Formats: sequence, structure tokens, C-alpha cells
Amino acid sequence: MKTRRRAVVAGIVSLAVISAACSSKSSTSTGGTASTTNNGVPLTGAGSTFAAPIYTQWAKDFNAVESGAQINYQPIGSGGGIDAITKQTADFGASDAPLQTDALSAMPADVVQIPTVLGGLAIAYNLPGLSAPLNLDGATAADIFQGTITTWNDPAIAKLNAGVTLPNSPIRVAHRSDDSGSTFVFTSYLSSQSASFKKTVGADSTVQWPVGAGKDGSDGVAGYLVATEGSVGYVSYDYAVSNNLGSAAVKASDGSFVAPSVDSISAAGSDLKFPIAPDTNVLNSSTPGAYPIATTTYVIVYKSQSDQAKGQTLVDFLHWGLTTGQDTASSLNYAPLPSSIATQALAALATVTSNGQPITPSSGA
Repeated sequence: MKTRRRAVVAGIVSLAVISAACSSKSSTSTGGTASTTNNGVPLTGAGSTFAAPIYTQWAKDFNAVESGAQINYQPIGSGGGIDAITKQTADFGASDAPLQTDALSAMPADVVQIPTVLGGLAIAYNLPGLSAPLNLDGATAADIFQGTITTWNDPAIAKLNAGVTLPNSPIRVAHRSDDSGSTFVFTSYLSSQSASFKKTVGADSTVQWPVGAGKDGSDGVAGYLVATEGSVGYVSYDYAVSNNLGSAAVKASDGSFVAPSVDSISAAGSDLKFPIAPDTNVLNSSTPGAYPIATTTYVIVYKSQSDQAKGQTLVDFLHWGLTTGQDTASSLNYAPLPSSIATQALAALATVTSNGQPITPSSGA
């Protein structure tokens, strides 16, 4: 794995956090019965770099609830997370897109997909001296990422940014080189906006990009953008903010230009639906004020947990994330799940069992 560029995600994120002394009244929950407290056991998760900042913070905070719950989250991309949970080398996988039919069929046992937070994919750029935030529509963005538009003052960009002085300089495109849920979301959006992009590039977690520098992980793309003047790429909104990159306002279905923000990402969440299916998405919501390139990120776990202690800690951690942990989302530039979706996500979590019995969250989780 390449060196991570963000302080919050350094290499393989090993989250062994020293916290307050555990309660003397601890016990481990048995199937269907919640204990008064649970110290937890170590867990390993892998997948989405898009969601790494929120899972990193959750793991630190949750370790104060269950001191034994040292959660090692490996931000290796959604494809890597799906592979890890399929091969059962991780206790949970993480993906920015629902499992597609082939990935579901490859699972050795039944899994449950649990949405955790909403996020936005920013079209981030490094363009010093720009007099106003950049406006883009889907068709123009598609032309940039398939190499049809190659300079910043191209007439198509200028038309969307009247009165803004744009440089006559090359556009340096960056994209993900790894198997990425973010790529799936972004290419799905561009394919919906451009017949040419759909035909030449298409929508998938890995595609053959006609132009641009391929980088590993959201942090890899962000690092390239920071270092390269005149560059543009797609990253989680959190990465754009933390790296002081510009984020384009994207043309919504009502003709307005909407920039990514916690509020505009949250507005898109009204379109999210259960049950989770391969085509479930919140892209290009028609809700007024919704950011067009918003998505939910998911955790994938096996319904039947063979290791009862790990199953208990996993349920405790995810239950905490879907309740108390939602309060952390906004501070990291994600949006909490709509309450109706959070309720359904908790119901999905309640289907996880051990030894044929449901795992009830420990008190405090």
C-alpha cells in the first residue's frame, strides 16, 4: 500500500487507542441477551478510502466505550474491501456502492449491507487565481474526464462561468487507479449525463480512462491535486476540504448550481431507499438544494457470525455508529443518515446472529 498523505489515515490505519479503565462489571453478551457492559475484542475492517476518515474517528471514539475494541481499519479501496469480506480476511468490508449481482453471488454466505453515512464526491481542482468558485454541469465534466475538453478556458467551461477569468492552461486530470466505489459513483453520474462518456468509458469501479494520471486511493488523488497546478479530480468532499482544494458547484436538475456541503449532501439522502439493491443510489437527487453527486457508503458483514465475541463487538460498534456516531458526521464533512434510513439500517443490523440467535447490542453501544 502506498504511503498515505493524510494525517488521519496513515498507512494501514491501526486504531489501538488507550482509553479509560474498563468497568469491573463487564461481561460478554450471549445470543439475544444484552450485557450491562462489554469490553469488546479487536476487529479488522477494510475497504473504502472515501469513508476512512469517519471510520477512523468512530473507532477512536468507540474505544472509549469498549476498551478492548481496537479496530484496525485498512483503507484499501472499495474493491479491496469487497475482496476482503468475500475471502473472510476482514471482519467487515466497506464500499461506497452497493454490491453488484456478481459480487453478491461470490459471497460464501449471506451478508447484510448497512449504510452508515452520506457523502459527496467533489469535483476538486487546484486552480490558483480563480476569481469565483467553478461551475460545471455533468456533460462538461464528462468531456473533461474523457479528454474532449483540454484547457481551462474552453468555451464550454467559460459559458458556465460568465464573468470569471479562466486561464489558458492545460487541464491535468487525476483519477483513481484502484478498484474504487468512488469511481463507480462518479462514472455512474457522468454516464447519466453524457451518452458519449457512457459509450467510451462507462460506469464501473474500474474503467479505462482515456486521459489523466491514475492514483491509488482518495488520498492519492488529493495528493496529486495539491501538488499539481491546473489539476482536477474526484474525491470525497472531506478530502477536498482538508486539503484546501476548490470544489466545483454542479448543475442540478432544476438548473441551479449546487456546491458540496453537509447540508446539500444531506438533502440528497431523501432519495435513499431500502432494501439495498445493486442499483440503489442517491445520485442527482431531484430534491431542491441537493448536491448531484452524493452517495451512501456501506459496511458489509456476514449475517451469521461464527465468532461470538467478534460478532458482539461488531454489532456494538455498528449500532453505536448508527446512533451516537451520527453526531460526528457533520464535523468531518459527511452528512448523517436520514432518521428513517438510520432506523432501517438498525433493523438490518438486527438480522446479524451468532449460533442462530440474534446479537443484541450491549448497553452503552
